[in-house]
Amino acid sequence: MTALILLAAKILTILFMIGIVGSSLVVIISFIEDLKELFGD
Repeated sequence: MTALILLAAKILTILFMIGIVGSSLVVIISFIEDLKELFGD
């Protein structure tokens, strides 16, 4: 049972990390797009 809990914790940690990386990418991309709009005119 303990092994199952540890496995679940590892999977959740991996998903959490993927989520953080994904969010960071979205923030960076939208930031770059905003800069393009500011200086692109």
